Amino acid sequence: MKKALSYCVLIALPFLIMEGFFRLLPVSNPPYLLPVSAEHPVARFQPNIEYLNSWGWNFSIRTRMRTNNFGYNNFWDYHSEDTTPLLMVIGDSFVEALTVDSGKSAAEILNSTVSGRGRVYSIGVSGAALSQYLAFAEFSRNTFRPNAMAFFVVENDYDESLLKYAVLPAGRFHYFEESGDGLALRRVDYERSTIKTFLRKSAFVRYVMLNAQLQRMLYHLGGPSCRSEDPYACEEPAALERRIADSKRAVDYFLDLGGDSIVFVVDALRPAMYSAETLLKAQNSYVSRMRQYFMKQARSRGYEILDMQPAFMGKHRLDNSRFEFPTNGHWNELGNRVVADEIRKSAVFTRIFYEGPTLTTTADAGEQQLASPTRRTAGRDRR
Repeated sequence: MKKALSYCVLIALPFLIMEGFFRLLPVSNPPYLLPVSAEHPVARFQPNIEYLNSWGWNFSIRTRMRTNNFGYNNFWDYHSEDTTPLLMVIGDSFVEALTVDSGKSAAEILNSTVSGRGRVYSIGVSGAALSQYLAFAEFSRNTFRPNAMAFFVVENDYDESLLKYAVLPAGRFHYFEESGDGLALRRVDYERSTIKTFLRKSAFVRYVMLNAQLQRMLYHLGGPSCRSEDPYACEEPAALERRIADSKRAVDYFLDLGGDSIVFVVDALRPAMYSAETLLKAQNSYVSRMRQYFMKQARSRGYEILDMQPAFMGKHRLDNSRFEFPTNGHWNELGNRVVADEIRKSAVFTRIFYEGPTLTTTADAGEQQLASPTRRTAGRDRR
């Protein structure tokens, strides 16, 4: 028994020392994602949690974050009973904004701008795509009755909306999948396992998984060997054309969401835009082609588009500004401020905060709210 105990101590001691060491470091410690099911169909995190977020093996980015009363990263709590004008900002990690301190995301900057005049709320979860934005939009309409919505659209939103191209693990979000002669929206449920809950308590495990990005590394190791910075450039031409065709179908389905008080904020071709030569080479890339397709289709349906490329490039020419981090492609504080400025100048923002809402009015309370979308569903069953 003494020998067995000694062996256990010898085996456990290095792990205990390692754990103690990493507990002294700024290891990322985000809140848990709550279960997603028929009862709670929209992804969100533990509410009312203040936490440290860090990025990279050497903690090159460190931020102080907060989840609000609805479980989304935002400095302010949300009040569903409030009837003041509301703009809902919807997106993925660019809305979640883990790389800037709480209060400094584009949506939070806008909320400070309209304080006393109205509200700007945000719903964003890393990994979400166009398909999930539909679920966020429906949840927003039913819960908060926004006067307008702003969707942030980034490079991986198009193909990753489809379940066949989803980056695994695919649980917790809604995806488009084939159904009959069209697409359907399918929810993939999520339940955190007991073992994952236990392991997440370890600073060493969080460092390996979140800071060192072991899961991402293993995922890419299993993929094709490619030295291009553009992951889509590694695909065979025929496979890439199929991906583009599928992505266009996803865009068309998404843009049937309806409603006339919607603005799409489309990210620039970064980092290609910083070099005229690199930008020229990127013009026929997957992301460039999908950006152009999305904006053309959205404009043809009457939506307002904010293309961030001219805004970013204009400021870059003035003072050589960069809008992301050297080790992370998400917007830095400057990037978020420029995005907020562009939204503030949009027709949708001006109408609801400065000219007064001109949308559907509820008969009972006289509250002005975003009209429910009228989706064209011919051949497209939603479930």
